[in-house]
Amino acid sequence: MATATVAMDSARVYLNDTQKQIWTDAVLLPYLKEAHKDLLLVLWLNGIPVVKEKSASINVTAISGVTLTLPSDILEPIELKERAQGSSENWIPMTELDWEPNETQASTLRYWCWREEVINFIGATTNRSVLLRYWKSLATIVDASSALGFIMSEAFLGPQTAGYACGSVGNTTLAEELLWVQGQHVGIAGAKLDMILKANVKGQQSLPARRIPYRRFSRRIL
Repeated sequence: MATATVAMDSARVYLNDTQKQIWTDAVLLPYLKEAHKDLLLVLWLNGIPVVKEKSASINVTAISGVTLTLPSDILEPIELKERAQGSSENWIPMTELDWEPNETQASTLRYWCWREEVINFIGATTNRSVLLRYWKSLATIVDASSALGFIMSEAFLGPQTAGYACGSVGNTTLAEELLWVQGQHVGIAGAKLDMILKANVKGQQSLPARRIPYRRFSRRIL
């Protein structure tokens, strides 16, 4: 998988500075970080599988377990399942609600809600294990050696990074030619992004059954 250097080398092609005389890694890195955030949001909004993840079994203590210990890379939960702690029985799907129901604890957790970036329960009278499927963040860009976290992402990140860099020095004409901005202009970065998304959609078409996208309005209200 490509590193941040690869994306910045791509950006320097558009900036006509392949020898790194002006646009060094240190100068370009903040703009790459912004472009990387753009990419993450697009992947998340389009449900691209690279930002889907499944947790290891997470233990929830009886009685006092009313929140879930979350993975550090979570963006938003998709679904939760539970079973008795330490057992090998089948996972039981849990029901998402807008709020914790006004019910007494039972032997299973049954319900969950996502509020203020926390998964909340009413708790259970027995120790439970929870399996979490969720949308995750890409790895954080720290320096030039950081992994980009997504195959061929440099095709978008190069021109998007260059566009931000151009805009920072007042070259708005080139910036508009390069930058993708949702609902405003496509730019070279947008054209590359479109191809990346189409390639990922094509990859999902080989699945034996069509996946139904998750919709938060389908949750129950008690």
